[in-house]
Amino acid sequence: MSDRSGGVEETKGDTGLHDLYRAYSGWLTARLRKRFGDETEDLAQEAWVRATPYSRRGVIRHPKALLMSIVENLAIDRARRRSPQSLSPADWTAPQTSAEPASQADLVLLKQIVFGMPPRLREVFVLSRFVHLEYQEISERLGIPVTTVQWRMIKALEYCAAQLRL
Repeated sequence: MSDRSGGVEETKGDTGLHDLYRAYSGWLTARLRKRFGDETEDLAQEAWVRATPYSRRGVIRHPKALLMSIVENLAIDRARRRSPQSLSPADWTAPQTSAEPASQADLVLLKQIVFGMPPRLREVFVLSRFVHLEYQEISERLGIPVTTVQWRMIKALEYCAAQLRL
């Protein structure tokens, strides 16, 4: 599915992301490990989740550039969350909302997908995506190896992608 120029083309449905993952997951992980160390796995998984909409649009001409741009944005977001900021009392009570809140239909779909997951996958997915725990923290909390957390997260994301394709 990939050519010498580095582009990956979608053949049917969402197979483009799967092919992209097979072609570039090792490269991305190795590249991130050098720069981000312990945060590598979390950043890589989030990058693949955020690459999903691009793969649905068709051809991704420069997959390495896209993945690294996504990772750079994720790293900037994480740095902003970690930096101490002085908050006014208004900030304490006013929740931050995105420009476009999710519709009720989107929220219902999300709940259906999450509740439909096998329990072990759901547990890891919820702790990672909604409680915002790192893989190491999830591993310690559940008493399972980090590699098991990674495997379950991959399977949970595959489950989500499959449900969204229906």
